[in-house]
Parts: sequence; C-alpha cells; structure tokens
Amino acid sequence: MTVRSAPPLMRPTLLLAVGLVLLYAGIMAAKIGLWHDNVLMNDWAFYANSFWNTDFRHTWLLSHDRYVQFGYPSYLNEHFAPILLVIAAVYQIAPWPELMLLLLHGASPVLAAVFIYLTGVHVLRDRALSAAIAMTYALNLGILWPTISFVYGSQPDGMLAPLAAIVAFALATNRTGLYFVAFALMLATKENVPAYGVILGACLFVFTARKRQALWTIAISIVVFLIASKGVPAITGVQNRNVGVAWRFIGDLLHFRATSDYTWQQVVIGLAYSVVFLPALYVWPFLAMTGPDLLLIGQVSYANTLTWHVMLPVTVLGSAAVFGTARILSTCAWPAALDRRIARPLLMRRYWTAMLCASLLAGPASILLAYHRYDALKSPVDQAAVAEAQKIVGPDAGVVTTGDLEQYFTRRRVVTSRLDVLRKASAEFSYFVLNRRSITPARLNGTLSASTRQDACLIAIADRAVAAGAAQKLLDRDGILAVRFDKLPPLDCP
Repeated sequence: MTVRSAPPLMRPTLLLAVGLVLLYAGIMAAKIGLWHDNVLMNDWAFYANSFWNTDFRHTWLLSHDRYVQFGYPSYLNEHFAPILLVIAAVYQIAPWPELMLLLLHGASPVLAAVFIYLTGVHVLRDRALSAAIAMTYALNLGILWPTISFVYGSQPDGMLAPLAAIVAFALATNRTGLYFVAFALMLATKENVPAYGVILGACLFVFTARKRQALWTIAISIVVFLIASKGVPAITGVQNRNVGVAWRFIGDLLHFRATSDYTWQQVVIGLAYSVVFLPALYVWPFLAMTGPDLLLIGQVSYANTLTWHVMLPVTVLGSAAVFGTARILSTCAWPAALDRRIARPLLMRRYWTAMLCASLLAGPASILLAYHRYDALKSPVDQAAVAEAQKIVGPDAGVVTTGDLEQYFTRRRVVTSRLDVLRKASAEFSYFVLNRRSITPARLNGTLSASTRQDACLIAIADRAVAAGAAQKLLDRDGILAVRFDKLPPLDCP
C-alpha cells in the first residue's frame, strides 16, 4: 500500500507565513518592551479595570473612572461593544490577562493579512501576487503604528481589522454564513460599523447579484445602530457618548458648519500610506464605506490618521486592493496602448513588488521608530516595592496613582491619576500610591509633560499631608510612596 505524502506548501505561502511570524514577533517584542518599561497607560488601565469590575450581575464593563467623568454605568455608553463582555469573561480566568490583551491586539494586522491573502488566492489565482498584497498590508504604517502605540496597549478596534478581512474573504468565496457571522461580530465591536454595513449593502445591491444579502446587511446594520443609539440609553439612562458625536456632526453638516481636527501633516501621512493600495480605486464605490468613519475621526481631538481609529479603514483599503487588482486584470476598459507596452499581469506583479519592497523598509522602520519614540518616556518602577504596595491596598479601595502605576492597580474598585475624577469624587479614594521616580526629564519635557507635572503635584500633596499629620505613610521605599488618608487632601495642582 502506497502512502502519499502531503503536498509541499507553496513557496509564496511559506514565505508569507515566515514573514508574518517574524512581524508578529517584532510587534510583540515592541509591545511587551513598552509594557515592561511602564509606558502603557490610560486606556490600557481603563479596559483592565472595566473587565475586572464586571461581575455579570450588577456591573457590566463598569469603570468608576468613566462613571465619574461622564456619568455612564457601562462601557457600552462609550462604545457599543458587547463583544467585550466575552473578553471580560476570559480576562477573569486567564493566567496573564494583561498579556492576553497585548497578544490579541498585536495579532490584528497578522490575522487580517492571512485573510487578505486567502481572498487574493481565490480572486487572483496567483499565490505570489496575493502574498505580496497581504504582506504589503501587514507592513503598512496605517496598521502598524496603531498596533504599537504606547498609550493604547490594547484597543477593541484591533479586532475589526481581521473581522473585516474575513468579511471580504467570505464575499470572495461566496460563504454567506461566514460573512454574516464575521459581520455580526464587527457590529458587536463598535457603533461605527453600521455605517460600513449600510454602504456595503448598498454597493452589493447595485453592483452585484446578491440583492437579498445586501438588503439583510442594510437591515441588520440599521437595527444594531438603533440598539446602540436608543436601546442602550433606554436601559442605562445615559446616551452613548460617541453616537452623540455622530449626531452632532450630522447636524453640523446639515447646517454647513462642520469642521475637522485633522492637521495637514496628518492628512499627508494618511495619503502616503494609502497610496500603496492604488488598485483599490478600481472598486471605488466600495471605498465609500470609509467615508463616514474618516469624517468622524476628524471630530475627535485625540483621533487622527495614526491612531487605532484607522485600522478598519486601512483594512478596507487592503481588501479592496485585492478586488481592484482582479478588476484591472480582467477589465476591458484599459488603455490598449498600455496593454501593448506591458502585459497587465506583469504590470501588477511589478507594482505590488515595488510596494512590497517599500513596505519591507517602512514597516520595520515604523516599529523601531514607534518603540524608541515612546520608550524614551519610560518610567523606572521598582517591582518589589510595587508588590508590597499592592498587598497594602485592598481590592475594595479607591487608589490615586501616578500615571505609570495605574496598570498595577487595575484590580481595585477604582483607580485613577486624573485630577478631574479626583475633584468630582474625592470621597471614593483613600490611598495614594505614587512613584517618585516617574518624574524624569524625558517625561517632563516630552509629550507627557502635562501629566508628569500633575504626577509631581500629587507626590507633593501626599508628602505635605503626611507632614501635616493628615495622612499616614505606609510605604516609602525605592521610589514608591504609599499613603492612606481619611479625606483627600486639597488638590492645588494647576
């Protein structure tokens, strides 16, 4: 009896697999390095605290920090992301939940690239060309920089990229069930997805024979948006904050007073990393999906063309580039003179080879640049002293920390380093845990200057309270200061 060996893995597939593994290793090395150097802050601690506070009975993605700031009792009032309830459940049983969040976010461009490749294999019937497009996408600045970004160690938007690539793959292979499963998961990740769904459905209805699938896509998108904008507020009593931003922007558009926070530099950067997906213009109606999202990004002060907000639009471009390349190869509307000059398959291979070569330089460079730019803001934290402070502060406590220590106290009822939260809810707090060593020249003079000055002010307030007998010093070693108080001392920080 003859035993047949498995067919060898195609060379382009193997090269892509090796490239994606190396890319993932580089991404995770950067993210874990920034985590180790205490540069992951803000939303990183917020998500961890929300997951820890979720008991699935009385609290659902609750962050007291956000509750004090904005008055809403659940993260669903900030973004419609019920999928995070699943993440919260896994977070509470995973041995290293913070590492899990980093691994999940870091995998975003890699997983999306896999499905962009599979889409290309089906549509283009060319593994080498598909691998070039997929790797070009994975190394694109628009997807890599948000993956490394120091302030946001993990963001739900990271899940949108692979899910969008799965939707494209399902469309290419006519897997309707997979299409709706992936699309439903996207809808459960953020409230901006219904706009994509309505436009995608309209395009499918007009330009394809999938009328029924198109109408269902539109209908489901509208229902989910209504649940996010009306259903959640009806249950919680508080409007979804980002849906409110969308309604205000629509009102501004209708009254011709709409503005944008984009700078010209951000626009140039966005165009620069988008131009590599030029063949996507051959399916230009579908690119309209990104329009509402890009307009709304311009309404949020902390969002721009290098934050996590663009991970979905960039993935739409990458997936559309596959279909656009297929259209270029098959269309009759192509200049005959150009066809005589160079065969289209060769033209596309040369184009994507050039884009891949540029990406092979730009991708690793962006990882190194992002890492070194943000790692300069690292804060030295003595782990033994922090561990001692963690034992002192119980899980039901309210903790005031310096920005670099928030991540160490996310498994407490409430933790913050924000003055606005402290001023609104001073009675919620009974401990300072501060890092004297966080006041470094790089942090004082860099992008964290405002928050670092605030940290220095909190340290001075704690020291004065101890000196005046208004607070009890519990720990002061290796830079870590732990102080207990019955009443929050006056906050005289600017």
